[in-house]
Amino acid sequence: MNFYFPQAHAYKVPPSVQNAVYPFHVPPRLFPYDVYIHRYLTMWIMPTNHITHTIFFGTILCYIGVRWWIPLVVRGDKFLLGILMGCEKRDNNDNDITDDGSICHKKLLWNQFYVLTVVTITVIVVAWRRVFRRFSGRPWMDPNYTEFNRLPVCNSFMRWMVDEEGARDVACCPFLVATADYRGGEGCQTMKGGDDKGGGGGGGVDLVPNVWNMDQQQWKFQLYNTVERALNVVYQEWDNDLEHGAVGDDIVNDGGTMGSTWMKQSSMDGNEVISWRPITVPANWTMLEGIPDKPIYTNIKYPFPCIPPFVPDKNPTGVYKLIFDLPSKWQDEMSFAKDNYMITFHGVESAFFLFVNGEYVGYSQDSRIPASFDLTPHLKHKANVMYVVVCRWSDGSYLEDQDHWWMAGIHRSVELLRRGPDMDILDYRVQADMDGSLFICVDLKKTMSRINQKRISFKLFDDEQSTPMGGREGEHLPVWSVVQEINGASNSNSNSNSNSTEEEFTGEIRVSAKIEGVKLWNAEDPNLYTLVIGMVNSNDGAIYQVESCRIGFRSVDIEDGVLMLNRKPITICGVNRHEHHPDHGKVVSVESMARDIEIVKNNNFNAIRTSHYPNAAPFYRLCDYYGVFVCDEANLETHGMMPMGKLADDICWSKAFVERVTRMVNRDRNHASIIFWSLGNECGRGRNFNLARKALRKLDTSRPICYEGGGDLFEGTGETELTDIICSMYPNVERTIALSKKNTDRPIILCEYSHAMGNSNGNLHRYWEIFRDLSLRNLQGGFIWDMIDQGITLRHSGNCRRTFGYGGDFEDKYYVGVNDKQFCINGLFSPDRKPHPAVSEVRYLQQPIHLIESEYFPYENARERYITSSSEILRFRFISYFHSLSWSDVYVEYFYCNDKMKYVNGDTTDSEIFRYFPTADDSEEFIMINTFDRAQKCLSEYSRCWITFKWYFRSKMKWQRNNHEYHPIAIETVELCLPWPDEDHNIEINKILREEGCSIKVQESTSSVELWVKARGERFMRRCAVIDKTTGCITSFCNNASSEMLNEPMVPNFTRACTDNDRGGIDRVRHLMPRWVAFKIRLLERTLFNYSYWYKWKRLGLDPESPPRPVCDLLKLVAETSDHAIIEADISMITQHGKRLFHLHVSYHFRCDGSVKISTILNKPNGGLKYLLPSLPRIGYTFCMNKDIKNVTYLGRGPEENYPDRKSGSMIGVW
Repeated sequence: MNFYFPQAHAYKVPPSVQNAVYPFHVPPRLFPYDVYIHRYLTMWIMPTNHITHTIFFGTILCYIGVRWWIPLVVRGDKFLLGILMGCEKRDNNDNDITDDGSICHKKLLWNQFYVLTVVTITVIVVAWRRVFRRFSGRPWMDPNYTEFNRLPVCNSFMRWMVDEEGARDVACCPFLVATADYRGGEGCQTMKGGDDKGGGGGGGVDLVPNVWNMDQQQWKFQLYNTVERALNVVYQEWDNDLEHGAVGDDIVNDGGTMGSTWMKQSSMDGNEVISWRPITVPANWTMLEGIPDKPIYTNIKYPFPCIPPFVPDKNPTGVYKLIFDLPSKWQDEMSFAKDNYMITFHGVESAFFLFVNGEYVGYSQDSRIPASFDLTPHLKHKANVMYVVVCRWSDGSYLEDQDHWWMAGIHRSVELLRRGPDMDILDYRVQADMDGSLFICVDLKKTMSRINQKRISFKLFDDEQSTPMGGREGEHLPVWSVVQEINGASNSNSNSNSNSTEEEFTGEIRVSAKIEGVKLWNAEDPNLYTLVIGMVNSNDGAIYQVESCRIGFRSVDIEDGVLMLNRKPITICGVNRHEHHPDHGKVVSVESMARDIEIVKNNNFNAIRTSHYPNAAPFYRLCDYYGVFVCDEANLETHGMMPMGKLADDICWSKAFVERVTRMVNRDRNHASIIFWSLGNECGRGRNFNLARKALRKLDTSRPICYEGGGDLFEGTGETELTDIICSMYPNVERTIALSKKNTDRPIILCEYSHAMGNSNGNLHRYWEIFRDLSLRNLQGGFIWDMIDQGITLRHSGNCRRTFGYGGDFEDKYYVGVNDKQFCINGLFSPDRKPHPAVSEVRYLQQPIHLIESEYFPYENARERYITSSSEILRFRFISYFHSLSWSDVYVEYFYCNDKMKYVNGDTTDSEIFRYFPTADDSEEFIMINTFDRAQKCLSEYSRCWITFKWYFRSKMKWQRNNHEYHPIAIETVELCLPWPDEDHNIEINKILREEGCSIKVQESTSSVELWVKARGERFMRRCAVIDKTTGCITSFCNNASSEMLNEPMVPNFTRACTDNDRGGIDRVRHLMPRWVAFKIRLLERTLFNYSYWYKWKRLGLDPESPPRPVCDLLKLVAETSDHAIIEADISMITQHGKRLFHLHVSYHFRCDGSVKISTILNKPNGGLKYLLPSLPRIGYTFCMNKDIKNVTYLGRGPEENYPDRKSGSMIGVW
């Protein structure tokens, strides 16, 4: 927009990027050796396009000819044929002599001839089978053939409406609203205007009469093994229909017919009987029962041989067939001959051909961006026959190697659009800045009728969307409006001719305005306005076309290396999100999208990275509404390439790279939620990304660009000249700090960190300590990988339990050993959106309000905080990290809890709850003052006491639908340790409450030590516990009712099942390589495995199948009183081979109430053992409980499972 309006806001490109001369240096210098290695080496020995493949095999054949054939064939002035067939002369030694008198070894020459012939033929056969036979007319294997007849993509708000009030309603709806003649499917909705207040009127007419959603029609489907066979079936079907008179002759012509050359390369044996099956659109055919093609999951590698741009001949290809009539309202109108018709496929994986009424319409790649085609010359009123031939694999698949499921089919909606002769608005672009500046560019048809009678009206309404699914509340009058004459526009060129009904028009209509007092958009307060653009008759005001969209006023910039929104720094609390549904694959409903965003917002996330492709259009509308920062990422990833940047620097792939970036921007740039773009993920770097960045900058200068790839041969660094934001992947804390100090002019936002696979997300607090560090201002958060476990529902007959499968659970005979197994199960939430235990930790660390350091406790001990104060007043200092909200928007609830008070779902009903409402005058920090009378009372009655703070919004936020789903926006718990009013010593945290009338007794035998207790009110002593002298472990433990609680002894445990990381990633290394290579890397495998944790653990005897056993060296009674006894044991852990691993010192502290406290000290191993043991798999105890025991009560952190490195978000209490 800055190109058309110099006064429009444009972000400041960091100097290190602005001054970079691609690709030779980047201050600080980053030598592009990865680019040079590919450009001058791998590009020629590992070709990736038709030209380099031809040069590669041509060079090999030329070398064979020059090096061996010519010397063999031409020997001096004799040819090999003459030598072999010529006359022989024998000397006295019976040797064969040639004419020139030299010794001729005919047999050796024949052998050389045979070997060279075999080698030459082998090279020719390999070149032909793997490369050259695929050159002829296969567009799905040509990187330069990315589309045919595909129309330019327009912004996702275009609906071709004719009613202004209805357009306002449509703008406030996240669905792809379509005509009401037919009910739409996923991602679409039929709507009619109503007469409700604020609803916009319309008298019950269709709000979107010119868009017909074709989902849920009577689609038919058939799957074939090859693309050629599928195309020939379509051709045969059409011939059969013509032969039987199923279609009319009026649509058959010679131009673009289905009998194209490339369709007849595979002949059919007779007339095949085609059995069509019904299919739902949208849907992935890989998710449907009865279809043999299955979903495939890979993390890095391609599921087929990596020989770009070629894909296997056995390429599952689906043929969709639809016979349809145009909507009745379209048929009844007299303008059918003048109207233009366009069909839009919002998402097809991975490439497809389109045929309508016997004519080849077009071809398209890119699975995530809409593809539109002009159907005007191909349609008729009724009985239109449409075929969509979808290829599962294409050369575009090499650019879509994301870490997710490979699916196939039409997975987003299909729409048929009608554009009347006076609907001249083709597209529009909007930029709304924080100072109220509004800039609009409208693209019009080059050929317009009655140009002097038309004008463009612009209106801005302060509408409020009622619900996430739609509805509008707003004033009838706009807050700003203007009318622009087309022929009088100074920024457009027109050439009018009074004698012609159509006039040429070149350029755009451009309008700028300054709106006073606008409400800004941000993630906390996402204020949106409705912009309505209409083309009307300048004489009578008749409406030809109306378009509408929701816009937000905000500005994104980079100042002194800090990412700013509305001139305030922001912290990205982000998560990576795949489009995934456990039942439907890549078909995600709008309701499911809204639910995902609500989950994100309720857990203190404020940003989503659309990893690693543009999402469906409704997702961005929901992000605008809810207030979510979006990193919109292009559909580019070539992670399986070795090296990764092979395609990024190949000039033959430039068109595909640039198209995928620019088409994403053209569709999504009007959304306020998108605050920066991403060029893709893990593609390396090269000239193609340089071209893509330049093309993106021509389209949009209001948002920064990020890209992690490049800088290394196999992985990206996130520091290249392509990115305005340092977006490294999985750096440790020390390297993250180093990135901040090294790149002072660019923000540091980690595009992926804290991999949430399995029992993970430990030590996450270390990242957030530096993200909140004010001395590292350009450290501004990151995106956790990832949000959802990509599990797929397994369908078991007769099993009511829902289970999820991962890669490999759906293998068939064509994809044996291809899947990467459970690596897709790496989310914070399960496939059905249930949170994993780590979510509470993430939610706490990202919360916008924190209790900060004070005179009561130092910051470094903030995770184990307690208050010791001699003052009569407790002061609690909180800091706010809100971007736009203030203290007046929140309130705090606090209550006291103790070690006898039980929690249920994180709340307690046994304590009085107090509330406090801060004021806006409290600025950034808020100090809460409270007397400690209740704290003293609490401590006088119980051993330990805590005060818990829970912060809530005062008003219900958009993402909070139901009260029971609310999460507090912030939780803090502090332990109290205050002085008695009449004493000068503090209460010890671990004090023992003495009970009168109870006693304990120790009885020792030759094999064990028994503990007997008598509680207050009991007449006889009962046995409490038994300690075995052989092992030093508790073998029996009884409750107050003398019931045995243990089925097996309580023994120290230092083993667990291994993980992929424990094994050193050897499975990943094996799966990355081709089968014939992996078979021959046993030495490499053994070397890598020998360095793994699991190998060392198993070698030392820490195997869960044969764990080390305890042996007691010493068991002694240390102390015995009337109310407690202390027994200590020295235990050695011995392996199954009799080797001593390490020594334990265990202390058993029994109390007369029947409780026991166990303290264990693990001594470090001595000698060379400590070098062989890098870490322990586990430190703990294992004991088998009586099966009759159902509930456990404990004092500690909960309610989620937590660990020493993942406990900040867990509250202390009795659970």
